[in-house]
Amino acid sequence: MSEQVKEPLLAQGASSAAPTQATEAEKVKQARWAAASGFFGAVAEYYDFALYAPAAALFFGPLFFSPLGGKGAALASLATFAVAYLARPLGAIFFGHLGDKWGRQKVLFLTLSIMGASTVLIGVLPTYEQAGMFGAITLVVLRILQGLSAGVEQSGSGTLSAETAPKNKRALYTSWTMMGVSLGWFMGPAVLSSLSVDNQWLMNGGWRIAFLIAAPIAVFALWVRAQVKEPEQAVRARQSRPQGVPLYTLVRRYPLSLLRVIGCSLHMLVGVTFNIFVVSWAVDRAGMSKAAVLAALSFAGLSTTFLQPLWAWLSDILGRKVLFIGSCVSLIVLLPVVFKSLYTGNVVLVTLSMTVFYVFVMAGNVVQASFYPELFPAEVRFSGVAVGTQIGLVIVGFSPMIYALLTAAPDSTFWPGWAFAALCWAIAAICAFSAPETAPRRLKGRTDLIGE
Repeated sequence: MSEQVKEPLLAQGASSAAPTQATEAEKVKQARWAAASGFFGAVAEYYDFALYAPAAALFFGPLFFSPLGGKGAALASLATFAVAYLARPLGAIFFGHLGDKWGRQKVLFLTLSIMGASTVLIGVLPTYEQAGMFGAITLVVLRILQGLSAGVEQSGSGTLSAETAPKNKRALYTSWTMMGVSLGWFMGPAVLSSLSVDNQWLMNGGWRIAFLIAAPIAVFALWVRAQVKEPEQAVRARQSRPQGVPLYTLVRRYPLSLLRVIGCSLHMLVGVTFNIFVVSWAVDRAGMSKAAVLAALSFAGLSTTFLQPLWAWLSDILGRKVLFIGSCVSLIVLLPVVFKSLYTGNVVLVTLSMTVFYVFVMAGNVVQASFYPELFPAEVRFSGVAVGTQIGLVIVGFSPMIYALLTAAPDSTFWPGWAFAALCWAIAAICAFSAPETAPRRLKGRTDLIGE
């Protein structure tokens, strides 16, 4: 009789355990889809967004703003680059609100669609020679749409991945978003480098190919993103706090966390510093060819991108702050080394200096994807990360013009530009130092805001 009782009890135990195993399996599956969505979405978004930087620095001026003269056209072209960074905080506020109230996945699908469509349309725009100011005006409008979309891609994808990832592997899972950002950011210069071998062909329409390539990249990224489900904790947060405005709650209850993210986001100045300031300096002052410097930059970024999971794994063990601060300090020290290498004219040496620089860039780059979401609770997390990063990036958006003004004199050195970059990275380091450590293994009894 006792054996007959045991068998049903064992069967009951097995049947009750199966749903738990299925649930855990589903969580792992969704975490992987979220990581894949972050990766491919970021590749698509940042290929599109970053492609504009070298295009604005090297040839959009004469193509769309030729009546303004050489310097005027160059400044106007850089201003269109900055316009997107003004739009990014607006996109963060609007889409961040929708992400907290409507859902992460829906908003990220929408913004990726906007980015892809805008980039493809830039690829078919008529130049000033073909349609006068119509092309320039439309270019600005499309750049604004890119900025609105980019306002939430990196922050939103990182948030989505962080909310679905296993607690002790949060940085590792979110690192896929940052790898996507890095790949997308450097794919643009890489494509333009291959197209820049024949400058006349490039100026006569070859540049359009780089923008039209965005279409298949975006379509595939949208398919991946469609597989992702909304994180459970985000759903619970909306159900438990259905009323109110997330941005108001964010500013009223979490102002210090918001200010820290704003300051830390200045770390991302590195992308514009290299894609515009260093590239322009290498071509105009150091006499390097466009193709050579773009190739060196692309190699440096792409070859170090895959170090990010290692840095992420270390941050899960050692903590977010030590890696982020160490990255900021390293950038300050190494940037002059990169500029000095430009004057050697040795492409191998330039590539090596850029590569060493980007090894340390990737440490701070990957940490932010888990660090920022961990500073906010679920009900304001999407808004907090998006708004915080994009307000800080307003300064980044205007940095090309700041660099141009600081180094405008013919006999100017790169040091004034370095001082500006060093100040921004020092502010980022100080803000990170003031924040609480959020890595799960370093919490020492604190309540982890991001939840289980």
